[in-house]
Amino acid sequence: MSVDPADFYNNGMSWDEFISSATHNIDRMKMFFDEFEFDEDTAVFFSSRSPLQVLVIAEDWCPDVVQNVAMVAKIGEEVPGMEVSIVGREDNPELMDLYETEGKRRVPVIVFFDMTFRELARWTGRSKAADAWVFGEVLKDRSFKDMSEDDLRAFNDEFDRRFKDTYGRESLQEWMHLMEDEDF
Repeated sequence: MSVDPADFYNNGMSWDEFISSATHNIDRMKMFFDEFEFDEDTAVFFSSRSPLQVLVIAEDWCPDVVQNVAMVAKIGEEVPGMEVSIVGREDNPELMDLYETEGKRRVPVIVFFDMTFRELARWTGRSKAADAWVFGEVLKDRSFKDMSEDDLRAFNDEFDRRFKDTYGRESLQEWMHLMEDEDF
C-alpha cells in the first residue's frame, strides 16, 4: 500500500483546531505560539519559497511538539503562502511508518512540500543541541517514563527556558538549512 502525504495534509487540522482538540500542554503551546517572534530574514526566507505546504505529525503530550509546532504554526500564520496542516501520530500509523527516524516514531515530524507535494525537507524531534542535552545530560540511561512528576515538571521548565534562549532558533536554523540544500 502506498502512502500519499497529500491525503493526510488535506485532512489535517489547522493550529487552532489542534489547540482546540488538545488535552495536554494547551497553555504552554499557546504561550510558545504567542511569544515566538521571527525576524525579517526568516520571513523573507519562507516567503521566497512559498507557496509551501507543511505537514506536521504531532501529539500534544510531547514537549518538542509544544515548542516546535507552535513555532512553525506561527510562521505559517504570518507568511503568506505557507500553510500548515497537523495530524496525529497515534491516529495515522501508516503515515508515521513513512517518517520514522532511526526506527523510532519521534514527533514532531515537520515536512515541507511545494505545491505539487514534492518533499523539500523533513525534520524530526528537536534540534541537535537539544537532543545532545536531553540524551547526554537529562536521560542518560533512563527514559522519561522513569522520571517522577516533579522531575518531569523541572525538566519541562528547564527545557522551555533553553528552547526560548537557544534551541528554538537552532530548530529554525536547521529547517532553513535543510530547505537550502534542496534544488529549488
